[in-house]
Amino acid sequence: MKVSLRQLEIFRAVAAELHFGRAAHRLRLSQPTVSKELARLERALGVELFVRSSGGTALTGEGAELLEQADRVLEAAQQLERSAAAARRRRTSQVRVAASPSVVNRLMPQLLRELERHHPDVEVTEVEVDTGGVTAALDAGAAEVGLGHHVAAPAHGSVRTIGHDELFVIAAESVVGQGPTVGLDRLADVPLILWPREQSPIYHDAVLEICRSRGLEPLLLTGTSRVSGSRSYLLREGRAFALGPRDFARSESHGVRAAHLSPRAHVPLDLAWVEPPSPAARTLMARARSLAPSPPP
Repeated sequence: MKVSLRQLEIFRAVAAELHFGRAAHRLRLSQPTVSKELARLERALGVELFVRSSGGTALTGEGAELLEQADRVLEAAQQLERSAAAARRRRTSQVRVAASPSVVNRLMPQLLRELERHHPDVEVTEVEVDTGGVTAALDAGAAEVGLGHHVAAPAHGSVRTIGHDELFVIAAESVVGQGPTVGLDRLADVPLILWPREQSPIYHDAVLEICRSRGLEPLLLTGTSRVSGSRSYLLREGRAFALGPRDFARSESHGVRAAHLSPRAHVPLDLAWVEPPSPAARTLMARARSLAPSPPP
């Protein structure tokens, strides 16, 4: 075959950038390599794909038409690779799970214990990610299954809500008091620690909406990839509060306590996976569903 996938990738990159230097940078190739491979592709196809002039680079009519064909060929090649990867997974009992911080402390230990007890042949590798990082891990091929809150569907997979976790106010006792519940309206002067919105927009907005629906327009402290992270001392010193599942409160147990919101609030627990799931992934997913907390009444 005279045309290679590499040449088609170069063709697509130059068409996207309309600049040989930027396309070379995008592909991590040298500019002479990009020019040489593109020239070979044009010779193999017998058409000119780009018009090059002092004013810049532009697709020819033939180039625009053939670009659509190139996209289909590259997508087919990627699908071939995904199918081959799925076939390899089916030959094994291994599965990788991307888990967000609030899942690591309760659900994942329970899930691993259940699998060890009932499915000792399934080998699980846990991939811990920051809040909002589950989908990215699946898209990058770092995991086949993901668990977290407000998870978006991966590009080549699905997502399903399997339960709901109650949100708690996590702070020093001087902030939340000694009672079992706390109204957010009493925290108007205490900053809320929250991850940057771009990290998980849906989850971020959902937390803020819960605050606003309870009469609080919170003062925000952002900038860390996790809810508290390096700023956890602010929770212990009573200078901030966080909202998270009880499992997060347990991970921050030293110097803080968890109080129910009044009224209570919940966030969806989502299970995401890459299609098609392997037998090991299906087994793990079934166990995860059985362990998920029930939806609120």
